Amino acid sequence: MLTKTLGHDFEAATDEPIAADMPSRLLHKTLSQPALRQVTLKVDAIKGINLSQGTCQLPVPQVVLDGAAQALADGMNRYSPADGVPRLREALVAKLKAFNSIPCGAENVAVTLGSTGALESICHAFLAPGEEVVLFAPYYPYHRKAIEERYKGVIRYVQLRAPDWTFDLDELDRAITPQTKFVLVCNPGNPTGKVFTRAELAAIGSVCCRRGIFCVTDEVYEYITFDGREHVSMASLPGLFDHTITIGSYSKTFAITGWRIGYLCAPAGVYANLRAASDQMYICPPTPLQYGVLKGLGSLSPDYYAAQLRDYERKRDILCGALLAAGFSLYRPQGAYYIIADTSTRFPGRTSEGVADLLIERATIGAVPASDFLGREVIGDPARSNFLRFCFAMPDDTLERAANLLRIADLDHHPEK
Repeated sequence: MLTKTLGHDFEAATDEPIAADMPSRLLHKTLSQPALRQVTLKVDAIKGINLSQGTCQLPVPQVVLDGAAQALADGMNRYSPADGVPRLREALVAKLKAFNSIPCGAENVAVTLGSTGALESICHAFLAPGEEVVLFAPYYPYHRKAIEERYKGVIRYVQLRAPDWTFDLDELDRAITPQTKFVLVCNPGNPTGKVFTRAELAAIGSVCCRRGIFCVTDEVYEYITFDGREHVSMASLPGLFDHTITIGSYSKTFAITGWRIGYLCAPAGVYANLRAASDQMYICPPTPLQYGVLKGLGSLSPDYYAAQLRDYERKRDILCGALLAAGFSLYRPQGAYYIIADTSTRFPGRTSEGVADLLIERATIGAVPASDFLGREVIGDPARSNFLRFCFAMPDDTLERAANLLRIADLDHHPEK
């Protein structure tokens, strides 16, 4: 019997009451999700329209689905190499050379568990507690969480200034200290929609070279640049390949945000460490889904990307028009699929958190408040928590329904908070 084997009265021991706070005592820290997740839950509960989270509610190209299905049928269900299916790496090298003009080879490119997995590998390989990273603000909240919460890094910020999201190069130079390991650039930007120009990237790269640090560029929205703007990869610029780590993903390009297939491109001197970091954390990305992306890369013509961009420009215009009609001031995005709407003139004295709640209550529409992109320290301060981010990676009929809800919603008569 089990009780005899254990040498004591096991059944009696199980009668002892278990402390109600046992789970909380076992946890060593409290974790929180960003506001966009909380907004999603609120909107889902009322069956509203979620324009907060960038999940990309658009069709996946059939050829991509077919590629993954065929891989499953063919038994491609085991670990891939830590740096990805070799044929996908070769396809990524060809794409990075042709589209991004980055002079890379297979020895520079690894498939990762989404762009998030790529950044996690970089932080794991580069950061010790207390070491620093420079971010441009407003920033993507998962960048901040990875650096600060999981790797105990210190972030120093360089401000992007509306309406064109320009920055001060001297401010960037001052933000870099002997503890800085890299500068992180999101291009095109989330949440701002900023597309960094060739001159801006060259200037950032020059500072990084002079100060002896890397630049990490998150380029997941690389195909979504509006009004004739060019996407430029920093690693393609003269002398910058050896100082740049490029992050990419097919989550947005192929509308497969749940697949988690991304990549990184790094100079040879750091590539081996990044590959080892990826292997230690998650072994490999999902093997059959890698084959789906491979099929898409090999089969979709330039017309696919051009048509996708035209669709996004139309969707941007639909939502911009609806928000303007509702009285918001907008920062028209240069790229990516988000719109930042200023709340300060439409709702003076009210924080973006309050306006986000109002939109959920009165219009059943979700948007992300500024605190997700500037930090919880701005909560309660209407001078700083003064914008919302809306996502337009939605079917046209969803955007039209959102436009109608904004038009008929009573947003003017509300109690002050």
